[in-house]
Amino acid sequence: MFRKKIDEYIRQGVFDGAVILAGNTGEDLFIHTQGFADRNTQRPMSEDTVFDISSISKPLGTATGVLLLAERGLVDLSEPFTGYLPQYKGSTGQKIDFRMLAAHFSGIEPVYPRTAGADELLELMLTSEFPHPQWQDFYYSCVNYHFMGMVIENVARQPLADFARENIFEPLQMVDTSWAVPYEHLRQRLVTHSRCVNSDPAVIYDLWARKFAPRAMGNAGIFTTAPDMAKYARMILAGGKGLFKSDIVKQEMFRNYLPQAARNRSFGWDMTRRLLIKNFSDATIWHSGSSGQSMWIDPEKQRFCIILTNLFGEHDAGIAARLDIADTVAESIWSC
Repeated sequence: MFRKKIDEYIRQGVFDGAVILAGNTGEDLFIHTQGFADRNTQRPMSEDTVFDISSISKPLGTATGVLLLAERGLVDLSEPFTGYLPQYKGSTGQKIDFRMLAAHFSGIEPVYPRTAGADELLELMLTSEFPHPQWQDFYYSCVNYHFMGMVIENVARQPLADFARENIFEPLQMVDTSWAVPYEHLRQRLVTHSRCVNSDPAVIYDLWARKFAPRAMGNAGIFTTAPDMAKYARMILAGGKGLFKSDIVKQEMFRNYLPQAARNRSFGWDMTRRLLIKNFSDATIWHSGSSGQSMWIDPEKQRFCIILTNLFGEHDAGIAARLDIADTVAESIWSC
């Protein structure tokens, strides 16, 4: 059934191919590849195909990095982020802490000109204001994660990409994962997608992160593979064991900050039920990437599902397709 679904989505032009990996804490239960990683050369998808996972970089890289600093006593999640970002010259109006940023309930909703260069964009971000009440309405804004990424650099006193490599990727043995610039020896394994056809697939998909390359920014730009993401998922399922020394992952990433809100969020993750895999629990945390990826982690049922595609169709159609495929795959693995 899932093969026919994928073929149909490829025929419709939603994506060219997919890599699917689902499992639990101990083993991979389902691995499947289908379609093309590169339509120009008709190179097929493979388990080790490298994807730019766009906004999944937010929880996997930035939110994880901030929690590591918090665990080490270098950042207080309840304190204003501005205390760690002296470059910020705008007006927050009220105290904006890290949880508000991580959940996209900080009240910021900036609109930046797409033509702005890196210097102008940075100046605009660092003078942005927060016009909406905190914890009231959900405004998904990459600048929340730009701020957190810059805080990591300030506190750790090193570039974000280096911090993530040394403190997340290497400890978890995510050997094919890097930020902003894919490893040179992996270029032949990169996917092409709608923006990269007939161009360099090593260029970051996200516009705002792309403007700053090769500097890594907190909102997007991690290059990785399904097997590497599975290593991260298993760390999360273990409550942070292997990376964290405390239960901060359970306290922050598994905690639904807004259980009564229309949009449920934890630290870095979405928990909104309408986009969860059908037989995953309400405790599931998930995120999607605008270039065609989705990741679900269920700490209650101890399972995860990763679907990576190279998106060519509309964003919402891609999300719906990945969820449809995930439902079918999960049903074949877990009947309850």
